[in-house]
Amino acid sequence: MTHPNKQPRLYRLFPFLAWLPDYSALFLRHDLTAGLTVAVVLIPQSMAYAMLAGLPPVYGLYAATVAPAIGALWGSLRQLGSGPIAIMSLLVLTTLSSMAEPGTADFIELSFLLAFMVGVIYLLVGLFRMGIIMSFISHAAVKGFTSAAALIIISTQLPHLFGVRIDHHEYVISKFIAIAGTLGHLHWITLGVGLLALGIIHGAKRLNPNFPGAMLALGVTSLLVVFLDLDSSGVAVIGRIQGGLPRPMLPPFEFETMNRLLGPAVVIALVSFAETYSVGRSIAAETKQKLNVNQEFIGQGMANFLGSFFQCYPTSGSFSRSAINFSSGAKTGIASVITSLSVVVALLFLTPLLTYIPKAALAALVISAVWTLFHPKEVFHLWKMNRHDGIVAICVFLLSLISKPDYALLLGVIMSLMFFMWKTMHPRVVRISKSPELGMFTNADAADIPSCPQILQLRSDNSIFFANAEYTIEHIMERFDEQEDPPKYLLLDLQSMTFIDITGVDELRELKDTLKDRGTELAMMEIHIPVRQVFDSSGFTAEIGPGLVFYKRGDAYEALFAKLDHDYCRNLCPYALFQECHTIKDCDNHLEMLCKNGDLTGEV
Repeated sequence: MTHPNKQPRLYRLFPFLAWLPDYSALFLRHDLTAGLTVAVVLIPQSMAYAMLAGLPPVYGLYAATVAPAIGALWGSLRQLGSGPIAIMSLLVLTTLSSMAEPGTADFIELSFLLAFMVGVIYLLVGLFRMGIIMSFISHAAVKGFTSAAALIIISTQLPHLFGVRIDHHEYVISKFIAIAGTLGHLHWITLGVGLLALGIIHGAKRLNPNFPGAMLALGVTSLLVVFLDLDSSGVAVIGRIQGGLPRPMLPPFEFETMNRLLGPAVVIALVSFAETYSVGRSIAAETKQKLNVNQEFIGQGMANFLGSFFQCYPTSGSFSRSAINFSSGAKTGIASVITSLSVVVALLFLTPLLTYIPKAALAALVISAVWTLFHPKEVFHLWKMNRHDGIVAICVFLLSLISKPDYALLLGVIMSLMFFMWKTMHPRVVRISKSPELGMFTNADAADIPSCPQILQLRSDNSIFFANAEYTIEHIMERFDEQEDPPKYLLLDLQSMTFIDITGVDELRELKDTLKDRGTELAMMEIHIPVRQVFDSSGFTAEIGPGLVFYKRGDAYEALFAKLDHDYCRNLCPYALFQECHTIKDCDNHLEMLCKNGDLTGEV
């Protein structure tokens, strides 16, 4: 008999066992179609992205044999397509180019070590269930980073597209200046080949988004190279690719090298997973699957960890290939397994066909793929919506262009956290009153509605704790001092307060005493259970006194209204903000009418 806990534990180690036993022949037809379709896109993309990373194109194919299958089998989403991606390839280039010359044996081996370290980081985050760290990478920082990354990637591909050589430049601005200096020496045949590839890719995309335009572009331009002997005219091609599967080998484990790569590996892991996370959320929304962030970290971790022993550089989830996988009808992770097997077949039997692919065509493929990442309109839209988000996005964008992009994203994360802390430490204190038009209580400042002269309602839009307690109470007193005459009650609406610490309780005690000296009593309503428990255990509930602590809004209004000066309500108050106000005024008017008609005598 199987122990009841063994099966869930087995599913955690091998999550694909949860769905593989129910696999049917009907699924296979859909998965086969999707897997082959994605492979047609992945094969040219993986070679192009490897070239972007400073690696020979074959290493992109190596990465494409491992990542799709492992990422799908150990991840939580069955349609997620993993493999080489543009942004990660860029970060590999910028990280390793300071340690070795791109394309050299040392550079290639360092990329395997980087994949190993990224994989270990992923696995640690997933196994220790720390996927919540993705919450600290703000949408604004990612938008600014990806827009800058698109320009940086394009700058690395323009020399291939133009058929020119430039010296190595660390920063993108100097790289664009160097490219501009070569415009008088363009290799026009190479440029023509690249523009033809761009035209085919974009034309195919307009006619049918699912058509493999990249494969068609590479096929057409390769045929032109062969039949017109364009490589003899100076058109650069990939050259001979060694066929066969990647040979297992250990990454170069050296403590000093690993120490230098640790920081960049963390940044690369977070950046690449930000894209995986975005892809995962989109797939989960479309397919109604549950996105398990920690399991996705494990899936991507396994893909990079195992891949590092088979000559793979870092990989991640791909937005475009996941979309193709889903739209092509993929039902399970078997579709990605078929994609990996298709790349294996290409490595074993089709490498001679790849020899004459022009580098300009691969550059065109990369440029067309990353152009969609450039979205300055969204950055300015963030500025209009929220200045803090706009500042983060613009700073990350600009810093990425004038320094290393991984540093820029790290700054964006720090800035986002600082703005979050500032907002947390400076919560709004909103005056609440009843809107005559809406018939409900709302933000009185925004709607320009008066407050009840005897009950001032205020709401703090955050919990009160050590970091913001002093500021919050000071702000409450500032709002209190705005009133012409001290009200009889200050009613605090605590619906936004989900927790409070002892510092917050002490500050509320001081507020109560200060108000009492001014002739005003402190009352509270809409108190959540965790806050109520702290109030009770600290003795604050007893200190407030009976009849001033309410858990429901209606109870607070009813109880406090009964204690008001009704003569003031009847004769002096120009407002009727509470339902009970109409009762008093209507009753008074009714009595006055009776007196005038002689039906009632005596004083009213």
